Amino acid sequence: MPYYGRINETAAGIRQSMAAALEDLLELLRYIEIFKRRKRLFCLVLSASVILSLLVLLLIRPTYKSTAKILIAKTTVTNVLLANWGLTSQVTSTGDDIKTDLELSKLKPLAEAIIKEYKLKGAFGSPLKTDNFFDATFFETLFSLPYAVVKQYREASMMEIGIVTMDPDLSASIANTLSAYYVEGSIERVKTDFKSVKESIELKLQTVRDDYFKYLALSRDIKIKDMSVDLTSETSNIIKTISTLKTEMETIDKEVVQLDTEITKGAKQLRELAVFRKENFEMSKNSRLETLKSSLDEKILERASQKLDFTKEHPKYKILNEEIETIKKQMSEEAELVLSREVKSLNPVHTELSRKILMNYISKEVALAKKAVIQKFTKLYEEELIKIPLKYEESARLEPVLTAHKDMYVRFNQYAMQAALAEAINVSKLKVVEPATPPKKRFYPRRGRTLASALFMGIFLGLAAVFFAEYMDKTVKSKSDLTASSRLLGRIPYSRQLRNYEAFSALGEGSKEIEAINELKDNIFFYETISKGSGKALIVTSPNHGDGKTSIASLLAIAYAREGLRVVLVAAGGGTAAFFGMDAMPASPMPTRHNGLDVLTVPELTNEIVTRLHGTYGRVIIDTGSLRDCVSLEGSVICVAEPHKYEKDTLDRVQDITKDNFAGYVFNKDMRPERPFDFKKLLPQKKSS
Repeated sequence: MPYYGRINETAAGIRQSMAAALEDLLELLRYIEIFKRRKRLFCLVLSASVILSLLVLLLIRPTYKSTAKILIAKTTVTNVLLANWGLTSQVTSTGDDIKTDLELSKLKPLAEAIIKEYKLKGAFGSPLKTDNFFDATFFETLFSLPYAVVKQYREASMMEIGIVTMDPDLSASIANTLSAYYVEGSIERVKTDFKSVKESIELKLQTVRDDYFKYLALSRDIKIKDMSVDLTSETSNIIKTISTLKTEMETIDKEVVQLDTEITKGAKQLRELAVFRKENFEMSKNSRLETLKSSLDEKILERASQKLDFTKEHPKYKILNEEIETIKKQMSEEAELVLSREVKSLNPVHTELSRKILMNYISKEVALAKKAVIQKFTKLYEEELIKIPLKYEESARLEPVLTAHKDMYVRFNQYAMQAALAEAINVSKLKVVEPATPPKKRFYPRRGRTLASALFMGIFLGLAAVFFAEYMDKTVKSKSDLTASSRLLGRIPYSRQLRNYEAFSALGEGSKEIEAINELKDNIFFYETISKGSGKALIVTSPNHGDGKTSIASLLAIAYAREGLRVVLVAAGGGTAAFFGMDAMPASPMPTRHNGLDVLTVPELTNEIVTRLHGTYGRVIIDTGSLRDCVSLEGSVICVAEPHKYEKDTLDRVQDITKDNFAGYVFNKDMRPERPFDFKKLLPQKKSS
């Protein structure tokens, strides 16, 4: 059992899938039927769209568009400068820059300048309006008036300025002129913006420069007063100089001790000689010798002072040394003269010893003089060394202020240079990179694009009109639109083969037209069976003329005659006679070209006429358009109606008037695949054994 249950489930799923596919197919067929039924409306809309596009191509003068491309790249130098100056929050984004440039390119002064320079005219010869130059209206496009199109390329930081006119050369000229005007205006705006920035920086720089020079002059005065440039190097030089002087003093002390030893030894030798005992100090009484000694002291002092500022290789230092040696030589010669005047008969040994003692004495005096000078300078340098901390204190108080003002001065100098550099870079970024050239192809209207657009628009609007008309159509279109109690007996296809008897007789037995008539006849039979009696006649009527009731009545009469019945077709007008090709309307039953079928024309029908005909013929079919006949005569009423022509109330009125005699509706000129009412469902079903 589970196996069979799965089979049943699979079969049910297949049936559901097939039912869904059938529903989709029926829905598609419904759409196709709607399109076929309203194809005239679709063709009308499509034709109107194509014709309108052709009129546009014929009547509207062609325009040409020429474009020029402008580079408006924003350099990052400006943003970096603003960030360095502490204005990061004021830096605008790229999107804002693009919107700003796009709006600046549409300023009215630019449009006024172009309109004035090229004398652009409007539709009626008046000057073109500036408001419509950048934002073209449909009126301007329709009448081919000049206008500008500005676009922005976000990724490339470029702007495209396009000019649309009827003259390609004029379009290119206006595009290049407008681009030049915009670039010039943008450069002026950049210069104006940077001018205010540079003026602000220059004003601040002037203040900072004055403060810096003020403290620099104060520092210079202090250094000149204290005769110091670099306290660290000055301290190091003073300490080094003091150390050098003390070393020389130690050397001089050793030299003096040695000279004292030599003088003492020489004096002892002179006493031993006992030839000439002359006190050593008598030589100091010579005035010439005293003068030379004073000059020697001054020169040694001068050399000592210059030694601190010059090297031994310096020319002035060498000249001073030569002068000192000259004085020494003169002192030696003076000493010899003294000795020669005092003693004339001195033996050579005594003379040489005396001379040696004198030279040692002179060297000792020179060394003592030099020592005194060194002591003096050592004391001076020690005093300068003591003053260094005071200089440090004053410099420590002034130097940070001077450094701060110097840094600020240097920084603002850099700001001024950076502002000038940023201005130059921003100005260089604004330029026309691709000038406009006269276009070779028209911009509007374009034949291929216009026709293709009109075709697609026509198809779209046509389909929209078709389905909108279908949606707004409140007429009876199918069985579902009828009243629930109404019956649909059949559908007669819309065919040229049903116009007259010759056309119908040419149809084969298996044609759809014959099948539709047979199906209608069978449904009438089932209805008469259910209603237990058909009455005396079959009345065929319609709400209005031209619905095909005469053709349906004639076809039904032919169908019944083919079954072997004697049929009479009663008509109130001449349409029936015309269907069978009769020249006159017969006032008495007249046979037709079909065996068993007679035609009768009666101006006014009564039940007596119908009763008399019913006794003679096996089937009486009445073709009438009068609802009074449908009510007064006995028989089954069939209403022939054309779908999409009558509303539901109109058809219901026929059913309400005829009441119990109403058999059902027949849709004429219909191609929908929907089947009519199946009367077999109302018949009693045989129970299967």
